[in-house]
Amino acid sequence: MKLHRLAWVAGVAGLPISHYWLWAQIEPFYSSIYCFLWWSYIFAVDFAVYGLRGHSLLRDQPREFLCLAVWSVPVWLVFELANLRLQNWYYVMSPYGFSWGTLYIVLAFATVLPGIFETTSLVLAVMEKWLRGGCIRGRPFAVSQLNVGLQLALGGAMLVLMLVFPKNCFCLVWGFVYLLADPICYWVWREEKNHRGRSLLGQLAAGDNTRLVALLAAGFICGGLWEAWNLGARTKWIYSVPFFDELKLGEMPVLGFLGFPPFVLECYAMVNTLSLLRAGRNWEFSEQENRAQRGMPAWGVALSAVLLPLGILCACAAIISGGTVASYTTPLDWHFSQELGKQGVKALQERRALQGNQFLRLKARPPEIDPALFARMRRVAGMGEIKGMGLKNALALERLGIKSVDDLVRQNPVELMHELRAMDQNVRLEEVKIWIREAKRKRG
Repeated sequence: MKLHRLAWVAGVAGLPISHYWLWAQIEPFYSSIYCFLWWSYIFAVDFAVYGLRGHSLLRDQPREFLCLAVWSVPVWLVFELANLRLQNWYYVMSPYGFSWGTLYIVLAFATVLPGIFETTSLVLAVMEKWLRGGCIRGRPFAVSQLNVGLQLALGGAMLVLMLVFPKNCFCLVWGFVYLLADPICYWVWREEKNHRGRSLLGQLAAGDNTRLVALLAAGFICGGLWEAWNLGARTKWIYSVPFFDELKLGEMPVLGFLGFPPFVLECYAMVNTLSLLRAGRNWEFSEQENRAQRGMPAWGVALSAVLLPLGILCACAAIISGGTVASYTTPLDWHFSQELGKQGVKALQERRALQGNQFLRLKARPPEIDPALFARMRRVAGMGEIKGMGLKNALALERLGIKSVDDLVRQNPVELMHELRAMDQNVRLEEVKIWIREAKRKRG
C-alpha cells in the first residue's frame, strides 16, 4: 500500500479513535492528544480533497506537503517569539524534559500549515463543485507602487506598536505579517499573469476573490477546531488576553475568534515569501508546474539546511525557558520518591498511575502507600490539575497552607503571586487569576 493511502486510513480511523482517547482520557495518548487529533484531521481532509478533486497534496505533491510541515515550525515560531513580548497565551502540562518537550513542540507546530492549507484546499474543492465557474469574481483594482509602499509602512507601524505597547496593541500580531509579506510577493511576481501561489494582492487586483474567501473560511474552521479540541485536552494552551480575559468561549476570549482569519492570511503570505527561496515552487502548483520552476538555488539550500534547524532549536529553548510553558507533566515519583519508597513507586508504575490525572482515577489505595501520604498526594494531584497548574505549583501552594479549592478561592491573586515568586516559582499574575477563577467555578 502506498504511503498516502496509509495516511488516509490512519486519518479516517484516527479521528474517532483520538476523540475516544480525549473523552476517556486514555494515557499516554491523552496528554499528547493535539498531535493525534490534528495529524488525523490533516490526513482525513486530504482524502476528502482527493475525493472531490481527483488529486490532493499528499497523493500528488508529497514533497510540497512535507515542505509545508517542515516550514510550519519556524512560521509558527514567529508568533511564539512575538508572544514572549505579548504574553497573550501560555502552555500547561507540557511534556517534561528538553528533548521530549522539543520533539513534541516540533510535531505539534508542524501541523499548522498543513492543517490550514488542507482545509483551504477542501473549501476550494467545495467551491469548485458548487459555484458557477468554480470561482468568486470581484471588481479588479489597480495596484501601484504607492499603495504597496503604504501597506508595507502600515505593517511596519503595526509591528512597532505591538512591541512598544503590548498591553494595548496585542491584537496587531494578527495582521502585521500579511501587510509586510504579501506586497513584497506581489512586487517580485508582478509581471506574472496568474498570481495563484504568488500573492493575494495580485489575485485581488485581477478580480479573483476565490482564495481570499477560501482562506478566511479555513481560518474560521481551523480556529474552531483548535479551540474545540483544546478545551478538553490536558496539554493545552490558555489565553491571558488583557481586557477580554473573563468573557470566554472555551479557553478563547470571544472576540479572539476574529483573529484566526487574518492569521491564515499571514500564513499564506509567509509561505509565498518562503517560496522565493525555492525559486517559485509552491504548494498550490501541480507537480508539472513546480518542475518548470528553476528549483531551489544553492544558497537557498544552504540557508535552509543551516538556519532552519538552528532557528527551531533556539526558538524552542526560548519558549521553554522564557515563561511560555507554565507547567509540565512531571510524574508523582519526581516529587514523592522518598516518601513513596521503591515499593510505593513500583505500585504506581504497575497501576500506570504516575501522572496526577491517572492517580486521581485510582479506585483504591495501593497497600504499599501509607494512608496519610495517599490522602496528601490526592490533594496535591487534584490541585495540580486545576487549569494545568502542575504538581510543582500545587506543592508550592501547599507550603503556603493552600491545600484545597476552598483555600484557593479565598486568596488575593496579587498577594499570592508575590508569595509564590518569593519561593522562586516563575508564575504570572494572569496564571494565578485563572487558578482562582477556576477554583470558584469548581466550588459553584
